[in-house]
Amino acid sequence: MLIGIQGSGKGTQARKILEHSDVYTLFEMGTELRKFAKSGTIEWDETRRCIEAGLKAPTSAVVAMAEAYVATNKDKKILLDGVIRSAEQNTALEPIFGDFIVIYLDLDVEMAVARLGGRRIDPITSETFPSSYKGETNPKTGNKLVVRADDTEDAIRSRISWSIADTLPLIDTWEANGHRIYKIDASQSEEEIFTEIEKVIMK
Repeated sequence: MLIGIQGSGKGTQARKILEHSDVYTLFEMGTELRKFAKSGTIEWDETRRCIEAGLKAPTSAVVAMAEAYVATNKDKKILLDGVIRSAEQNTALEPIFGDFIVIYLDLDVEMAVARLGGRRIDPITSETFPSSYKGETNPKTGNKLVVRADDTEDAIRSRISWSIADTLPLIDTWEANGHRIYKIDASQSEEEIFTEIEKVIMK
């Protein structure tokens, strides 16, 4: 599982892992939540409002998505990108995902805000591209990239604040529960970070 505050590069590094290995399937919370928010299910409207306000999604929605994803990907290794985001979610999700390792991408808040202010997404697939990406379209789909509606500075800082308060303390919980934790400096270049992640994966 990749973990870190918003802007630490979890999505970018997850994409690199997938490009270099065909044994993983990606469960990326942000993308799955945005799909869920458009699904028309009972909780979709509440989930959509949470996303737009920079708040955590309902735990019941997160659990439903996780159970369905694990059930349909039993023959693959699942790469988790920012999936467990609070103690409440951890209580529900840790048993679903079982034994996992944690790669913590550690990044300064102000650097994260600067990065997120310049990132864009494919509006059709929800794939995220960092501020360092210079293209105007998604090379895989040809779709024109746009700025996310919830990437205002206030919403960004709100997401980072609850990430620091609710998500990062879980590192101690996971370590106590026997999960291996690897901390990587996320202020490095994308390639330097990926080199360190590869070393972890090789273990």
